Amino acid sequence: MLRRLGLPDDLTEFGHRPYHGNRSLWGGVVNVDDFLRRGLGYGWHLDRASFDQWLRDAAVLHGTRLLSPARLQAVAPRPGGGWNLRLIYAGRTVEHTARFVVDASGRHAALAARLGVHRRRCDEMLAIATLVPMCEAGLGTLSLVEATADGWWYAASLPSGMVLVSLMTDHDIARSQKLIRSEVFYKAWATTQELATLVPPPASLPVPSVFPAHTLFSERAAGRGWLSIGDALLALDPLTSSGITGALEDACAATETIRAWLGSVREADRIAAAISYARRADGTLRRYLKERSRLYAAEDRWTDRPFWKRRTPEPPAEAAETSFYQAPTGKF
Repeated sequence: MLRRLGLPDDLTEFGHRPYHGNRSLWGGVVNVDDFLRRGLGYGWHLDRASFDQWLRDAAVLHGTRLLSPARLQAVAPRPGGGWNLRLIYAGRTVEHTARFVVDASGRHAALAARLGVHRRRCDEMLAIATLVPMCEAGLGTLSLVEATADGWWYAASLPSGMVLVSLMTDHDIARSQKLIRSEVFYKAWATTQELATLVPPPASLPVPSVFPAHTLFSERAAGRGWLSIGDALLALDPLTSSGITGALEDACAATETIRAWLGSVREADRIAAAISYARRADGTLRRYLKERSRLYAAEDRWTDRPFWKRRTPEPPAEAAETSFYQAPTGKF
């Protein structure tokens, strides 16, 4: 994906760490998935803030005008096409016009929300996370996933020399078991098998942070002169490890849609381009939901526990007739 964008794909010089595979305890079996054995090369443990800034800088270098940080305050269609935008930037109100707008605002979906697009939430998962210093043995260049009765743990070494440790569970489980409280979180960590061995809980108990991790998608992917990408379109379960890649793929597909929209004279051709993008999004969502069910079904030790029961349902009979992403209409 980086090469496709004209960017270097060796990220060592930017301070990121090689990522050679996954270690997992899933379905009662310890497994090491070495990426090199699959002929895929290796990935990266990112300093995410640095990586995001690098992409923004590359966009500016190629002619993008960046207003950051900024907040969308209002959006309204212009007569004859395009948009009027009102932003809060550098403490003042800024007015802009645009022929086409893209919602890349993450889970908040700032644009789609103002256009009245409904968001569908598939679960109530959250991540309870903390950073601890890297220990001597540790994970090396691997990540770790370990299933437990009420969720699953994730750990990975970061370029900063810290290790990210997080517990993925549902909101009601976290609340009822008080897992957000430091002493409870670290006690649960200490009872794990692989994680507690490779990354022992620290003696001190810093307060963990909480982040949304639920699956969420917009019921409309595109409309007249707008579309959504990344988490604003489809926020993925972290277990699939495809959030960044999916967002970059969305962006490349969006580019072709925008070119067709702006370069077409006939309204029918513009609508066809937007519908094609929506159909692609629909296919992505269907494949994702199928893969998500497959991954969770592979863990069969706690099928009676709420967390796992919620993630291995039988697909509804009407699913084959359902279009998750509606085609654009004249509404916008």
